[in-house]
Amino acid sequence: MGGGRNKIATIDRRRQQVDRYEVRWRAHLRTGGQRDFRQRFDRAGDADEFIKCLNAVGLSGSTWALDDNGRPVDSTQHGGGVAAAAAAPSTVWAALLAYRSATWRGASGNGRKVAAPSLRAMARILKSDAPPLPSATRAYLDLVAFRAEKEPDELSLRAEKFSHDGRIFSAVEIIAGRTFLERWSLPLVDLDRSHIRRLIAELGTGKAASTEGRRWTQVRAVLRWWHDESFVSGDLTSRLGVIRGTSVPTLGDDEAIPDENEMWSMAWALCLKGKPQYAALPLVMGGAGLRIGECCELRRRDCTDGPKGGMWISVRGTLANPGTSWTDSGDGIERRGTKAKGPDGDLRGRRTYLPPAEASILRTHLERFCARAADARVFTSTTGRHLDVGHLQERAWKPARELAFPDDHRLHHVGRHAFRHLAVTRWLRAGVPLRTAARWGGWNDVATMLRWYESRLPGDDVFAAGRMVGPPQL
Repeated sequence: MGGGRNKIATIDRRRQQVDRYEVRWRAHLRTGGQRDFRQRFDRAGDADEFIKCLNAVGLSGSTWALDDNGRPVDSTQHGGGVAAAAAAPSTVWAALLAYRSATWRGASGNGRKVAAPSLRAMARILKSDAPPLPSATRAYLDLVAFRAEKEPDELSLRAEKFSHDGRIFSAVEIIAGRTFLERWSLPLVDLDRSHIRRLIAELGTGKAASTEGRRWTQVRAVLRWWHDESFVSGDLTSRLGVIRGTSVPTLGDDEAIPDENEMWSMAWALCLKGKPQYAALPLVMGGAGLRIGECCELRRRDCTDGPKGGMWISVRGTLANPGTSWTDSGDGIERRGTKAKGPDGDLRGRRTYLPPAEASILRTHLERFCARAADARVFTSTTGRHLDVGHLQERAWKPARELAFPDDHRLHHVGRHAFRHLAVTRWLRAGVPLRTAARWGGWNDVATMLRWYESRLPGDDVFAAGRMVGPPQL
């Protein structure tokens, strides 16, 4: 019996061509006949791991055998019957691996990457008498852990060397780092709310206002999954108090959100820094409410003339750069629908409006920096490839931001997403109907939008009275 891997082109549910990896093998039956099998994989690494299991079948001392469907199975894991398969994990580390294996296929590559910091932080919950976390364990968590559906075996790790914090770790050291987690991870029976509170304090260490809230949301999902699977006896998420960024917060006056003049200042700064091909980016985000990933996937055909000199922007998808170790295909980039749960996102898309002043700049951009083909990307790298957000940040956005907003300016550390907040703020203060604003922004309902932007609605009595005595606006 042998197996080989072939790269083939297939069509996914969005009618786009994607590469998959097909493994074909032949099983010789005990009755004297033979039978051919094949199976397709999204990632080349998964196909290679499957081939390793196939090659282990029949070897002396191997525990691998073929099941009734011709698939390789480990007899030590499947021979124990239902009772062995139903055994619950006993430590935080083992429970995290069970959660990751159960949810990995249903998440996008970028979603897996975003969830990884929370899972790593939970993996560092150790027994009270555990020694300090070794540097090899930190390297394992940062470079290896939670990147695939299952943790790599020792054979896979031995083929690589790992660099972390300026130090080179051998495969033996990395394996020892994982062994430390297996030995010293906290038993689930000892996990209580005090551990969760300390974890929350550790997670809230980002510059963004919602860093703590976003990471806590991931931790809460893990804890509730454990409770649903009866890994833990009680709901560890209750009676924890208010977590910043999770309990219906609103964008207050202390949030670093630019105004329209500051949006234009950022556009001019990009030009002055020699990056005029990106000058329209803050205008599209601050005028039409696009996310940076949606700008990266925007095509020429998606920009059409609108009323009063503006433009209609059709948002059909998003592009992210999670890296090769996070995606199903093994590619460094990931194309999916607009922001939504699951690996595909929201495939319906949406339409939003770009005001006339910003639209005039985008039209100039289309003439000077965009190819003529209908499916040409609006924003690309200097070499014409897809826009890499990391390179954009380093080579264009950060230098322009430092020019536009000096050290003492409130927007000195402003993020790209803040310009989307500006767009929504403009819609609400201009009196755009709430249902329309929610649809333009890509929210399922008005309540979700108002959860974050209620404080941006006009709240002045004189303003309201003036609108009531003025001519009706329908």
